[in-house]
Amino acid sequence: MRILLHFALLVAATISATAGSQERLPIIDMHLHSYDEANYFVAPDRYGKMSPPTADAHFEATYEIMRRHQIVLGVISNSASSEEAWLAKDKDKRFLRGFGSFGQDEWTPKSFDQLVKDGKIDVFGEIGAYYDGRTLADPYYEPYLKICEEFGIPVALHTGGGPPEITYRGAPKARLLLGNPLLIEDVLVKYPKLKIYLMHSGAIYYLEALRLMLSYPQVYTDLGVVLWVHPMPKYYGREFLLRAKEFGMLDRVMFGSDQMAWPHGIEMSLVQLESFDFLTQDEKRDILYNNAARFLRLSEEEIARHHGM
Repeated sequence: MRILLHFALLVAATISATAGSQERLPIIDMHLHSYDEANYFVAPDRYGKMSPPTADAHFEATYEIMRRHQIVLGVISNSASSEEAWLAKDKDKRFLRGFGSFGQDEWTPKSFDQLVKDGKIDVFGEIGAYYDGRTLADPYYEPYLKICEEFGIPVALHTGGGPPEITYRGAPKARLLLGNPLLIEDVLVKYPKLKIYLMHSGAIYYLEALRLMLSYPQVYTDLGVVLWVHPMPKYYGREFLLRAKEFGMLDRVMFGSDQMAWPHGIEMSLVQLESFDFLTQDEKRDILYNNAARFLRLSEEEIARHHGM
């Protein structure tokens, strides 16, 4: 018990220091997940901490953490019903709506096009092509990518691998090789105006992500699981950031927590990012807000409002 209390106090102190070092400046989280009772699950994270008991409790915990840490925008994705539920409860207008490719087979390019025209989609993704045994270059995605390029809708692509044993637990077509960002190069050639961000910064393929970024300046990344989920992805995350700084590409790296069922993953992500002493406070500020503001093409008015919240 004493050890657990010491750990809790240490985490709280680190989070407090993080908030202080950033002077309560705004943060954008490019990678959040919404849930409702139909798709929510209760389970421990890698470190043994349980997720909230219900979908409603999960939303409240996520929203409170966003308020506490001045997360002024978050891109949510999952089922259409969970996204609608979260947007209905978004009193502070903190959410941008993603269009997850999980469980939305009822959508067609025609209905997707109408949603875009109606202003109901901010980001196409999280696209989990990896879990379906595909890549973004699969012909299935072509009509959607055409629409996104035409209307300037960013595309958020899952890269790297998935949870342990995922091929035995619901995604039999998933293969680690499909998480390699280089497999989407033909998409970038065919749609040169398409804005894409690589979720998890490639994870195991972090060098491939950086090489793709060097060749295609429209490619950004978010950090996602490489900040907190497991020691191995955390190793990739540190190496990715070190090399992104060395190669001059930190200006296209964005914060994303991928909190999934564990809202505390947001705070763990912030603690991990703040711990990197090889990053300056200005570089952290870019990752936490400025790079995403530029990627999302936020107006000067929106940016001013975020800094006043």
